[in-house]
Amino acid sequence: MILKEKDASPNGEGRGGDERAFYGHKQEQDVAFQLRREFGEHKQIHVINDLRLEHRGERAQIDHLILHPYGFIIVESKSIVGEVTVNAAGEWSRSYQGNWMGMPSPIRQAELQKMVLGRLLAANVEKIISKLLGIQGGVGGRDWQVLCAVSSTAILHRDKMPKKVADRVVKTEFLAQKIKDIVGNIAIAFIKAKPTFSRRELANIGSFLLEQSRQVGADLVHGDSAPSTPESAAPIAEPAPHYSASPVPDNASFQSEPAAQAESLLTCKQCGEAHHLTGMYGQYGYYVKCGRCSTNTSMKQPCPACGWKSVRVSKDGPEYTGSCRKCAKQFLVFRQE
Repeated sequence: MILKEKDASPNGEGRGGDERAFYGHKQEQDVAFQLRREFGEHKQIHVINDLRLEHRGERAQIDHLILHPYGFIIVESKSIVGEVTVNAAGEWSRSYQGNWMGMPSPIRQAELQKMVLGRLLAANVEKIISKLLGIQGGVGGRDWQVLCAVSSTAILHRDKMPKKVADRVVKTEFLAQKIKDIVGNIAIAFIKAKPTFSRRELANIGSFLLEQSRQVGADLVHGDSAPSTPESAAPIAEPAPHYSASPVPDNASFQSEPAAQAESLLTCKQCGEAHHLTGMYGQYGYYVKCGRCSTNTSMKQPCPACGWKSVRVSKDGPEYTGSCRKCAKQFLVFRQE
């Protein structure tokens, strides 16, 4: 049963309207689709997408929460294109266009979200869990699991991952089966007297969490600043363009000295120089080389109309033009003189 669908807009809390946010949102939509298709009509497995919580000044945003009779499964979605490996210390690395870089651990991020969720439920247990023979039940003895759902196109080097990490990382297309494996056979577990939530308790937990999420969402709409959150790891950004040590100008007719004058349409990302720039072409496309500090600055600037960062740059004589892949706007990026 789907208690909360995936939010329609990629501009949620802590997200920007850039390309990374777009693909991150799409990955979460893909996961939500798989969960809806498998558990949309399930009476005892409940799904909450985009769950926002706050407890004692700590705020958490859970991509997907699975409620089932024996506990909770927190699913962290990650849009990853390329290869993924994890060393013995649990440190993650990913490749992008042939370059490797570190990234925050999605498993650790989900564990921190689990901590906030557990503390919030424990502090409000009387609202969601029934008493048995006058004794208040709790949530501490339940099954708590965290998973990371990565893009189905990613290449996972499971042989290089610690087993406890490899067991928690799953491609989107296999996520539903992984959840069913964790929950297991509900009827057999009942016979074995495995601690369970009743249907009423599951409904109470779902309603309580949805109300909490609505309250946090209302705070964000009214502009309340978000407290520091344990899950607010640094965003996973793609590496900046890296150019070869011996670049060549993009066109021999423009092999001018670095001090060649150019219109102030683009500035050096290092020193802010706007005039002593030379148009160049390298492994990752068009860029300018600064004649003062020798820094390379990509010509792939955000679209001035919509802010989209996926821009294609083309060259016509001395002019370099950007074409936005989202709104199709064309704009002058740089002119060599």
